[in-house]
Amino acid sequence: MPDHQTPGVFVEEIPVGPRSIASIATAIPAFIGLTAVRPEGPARFHRVGSLLDFERAFGGAVAGGYLHASMVLFFVNGGGAAFVYALGNSATQKPPTVRSYTAALHALKKERGPSLILFPDAVGLGAKRLAKVQQAALDHCASERNRFCILDVPAADALLGPERGSAQTAIEAFRSRLSGEGLAFGAVHGPWLLPVTRVGVEPVAVPASGAVAGVFARVDGQRGVWKAPANENLNGVVGLSEHISDADQETLNVDPVGGRSINAIRTFPGKGILIWGARTLAGNDNEWRYISVRRRFIMVEESIRQAMAFVVFEPNNAQTWGTVELMVNAYLLVLFKQGALAGNTPKNAFFVRVGLGSTMTARDIQEGLLHIEFGLAPLRPAEFITARITLHVEPA
Repeated sequence: MPDHQTPGVFVEEIPVGPRSIASIATAIPAFIGLTAVRPEGPARFHRVGSLLDFERAFGGAVAGGYLHASMVLFFVNGGGAAFVYALGNSATQKPPTVRSYTAALHALKKERGPSLILFPDAVGLGAKRLAKVQQAALDHCASERNRFCILDVPAADALLGPERGSAQTAIEAFRSRLSGEGLAFGAVHGPWLLPVTRVGVEPVAVPASGAVAGVFARVDGQRGVWKAPANENLNGVVGLSEHISDADQETLNVDPVGGRSINAIRTFPGKGILIWGARTLAGNDNEWRYISVRRRFIMVEESIRQAMAFVVFEPNNAQTWGTVELMVNAYLLVLFKQGALAGNTPKNAFFVRVGLGSTMTARDIQEGLLHIEFGLAPLRPAEFITARITLHVEPA
């Protein structure tokens, strides 16, 4: 009871339940690339909220670079906040190297905001060096476990090209250079895009990652991270560097050897230019095959991890376990009601376990370890839809 000294009316706020868990932002990209201007001071990630913010801090387009065009496509397709790391000004500094990009990824470890990673200018390194940067980014995401990579194919004609046989060889070479646990934390989209330009100016093809990141942000905001970022229109684009048919996409969408799927961007009459794939690079993995599944688990795991910070140095006893279980249950129930999980009832959609004899032993408690286990029934995209038509024919 407060010790009030003056007569009057006083209001006390009394908590009626455990703390709540809020979902982290799921579509804040970290762009790494070449800019016209590099901000003074040590190299670091700068947050921008619009194209105007970006141009004020980093200037306009750079000859031979794709970062500015990618930022334009990001914002026009629904992107919001983003982080940008300037590798340097091409007019005054040497071209970026693999080491430049790995240094940026190292700096990214200190940033808590970004949940996506893009580096459209890395295509200028050539296929082999590009693969080294992409592998480093995938390994970064697998280590941090709170980010996802949007990768680009090496060149504008890398998917099909003028000669089908040579293009297939290029695709196989591209796939063979990427491996490891990080494959589930990244996706590749292609071909390159032809952005809208001024009248009389021929569009120059640019990598697709910036526009795809904008679509990720748009879909997350409108539907949720559990909706596959596919069958979505690309704004600010007038064409593609090459046409992909159903037959072409068969070899891109499914890689029977390594599962390294490439998500096609295609033009459909009457519909426009659409992202027509929703797979991670772990295309043969039953659990992490789809972008929406992997990113949903990233969101849930990181949201719970951040919310559990208060537990550190709390007594490792039944009261703390009960609080943690209530918090996680309440959070997952909200996701279930929002349509993020499969199952007709919460019991079929998720479970949460924490406690002695369930997730911990007496030795764990003595060593200060508190283990939480939870499981989700994720919704998966209806990637292949089959229609069966039966005709009832009158007997002769």
